[in-house]
Amino acid sequence: MDYIWLIGLHVAAVTVWIGGMLVAAVLISALDAETAADGPARILRAVSRWDRRVTSPAMGLAWILGLTLVFQGGWGAEPWLATKIAVVVALSALYGRLARALRQLPEPGRPPVSGLLRFSPLAVIAGMIAIVTLVVVKPY
Repeated sequence: MDYIWLIGLHVAAVTVWIGGMLVAAVLISALDAETAADGPARILRAVSRWDRRVTSPAMGLAWILGLTLVFQGGWGAEPWLATKIAVVVALSALYGRLARALRQLPEPGRPPVSGLLRFSPLAVIAGMIAIVTLVVVKPY
């Protein structure tokens, strides 16, 4: 596959992944245990289903295509890339926490959402700004 097609598919997969993360992050930060237990159960089920069927596979595809681009493009030893990968690992870990919280949100008697997840929309946006800046500017 041509390198430019890999880039296009990688960007598309990242866009779907981050879009799904933002939906989950905003929903989780907006709801508390009491609201989730009796209110928007249908919305939570729909977002959770979307997360499992679309967001999670998009994250996997973004990782596979990104690593393929690193190897095909010979980017392995670049310092900016190491920083980018660190941010991507952090976003992946945050996504794992968001996916788990999304599944647990409608469960009665569960503990409240952690303070960290209440700021997750900001963390997702900050991570994406850092990644795009590193990829475009390649500051070091």
